[in-house]
Amino acid sequence: AGAYVDEGTMIDSHALVGSCAQIGKRVHISAAAQIGGVLEPVGAVPVIIEDDVMVGGNCGVYEGTIVRERAVLATGTILTGSTPVYDLVRNQIYQRKPDAPLEIPSGAVVVPGARAVQTEPGRSWGLSLYAAIIVKYRDEKTNSAVQLEDYLR
Repeated sequence: AGAYVDEGTMIDSHALVGSCAQIGKRVHISAAAQIGGVLEPVGAVPVIIEDDVMVGGNCGVYEGTIVRERAVLATGTILTGSTPVYDLVRNQIYQRKPDAPLEIPSGAVVVPGARAVQTEPGRSWGLSLYAAIIVKYRDEKTNSAVQLEDYLR
């Protein structure tokens, strides 16, 4: 089964949309972004990118993650089933659950970041792990920053 890409969506150069992925209307998938597919295991769920989402360059969305409408994934953001997403606005941590995939809330602006390792020896070595961080929710400033895509369609 192939991917589903709805109307008005723009897929930039060197971007990949995997098998069974579902991409909504008016989505912009920027250069070198990867949207994971699902061929196996049987019963695995596809990645879903809802309407009006902006996926920045070199992003990766994998393992059945759902990105809700109007979300913005900043350049370099990686989302997998094991990626915790820290919401600084709503003071929540989003994670995949045994019966539900990782979901990025509607209108969230997600950037790549880091979180400190809390256990030894990582703490004493000053190590950090990758983290996806919601820094705000889409507003007029965000809309004007992503408006260029409308002129390119």
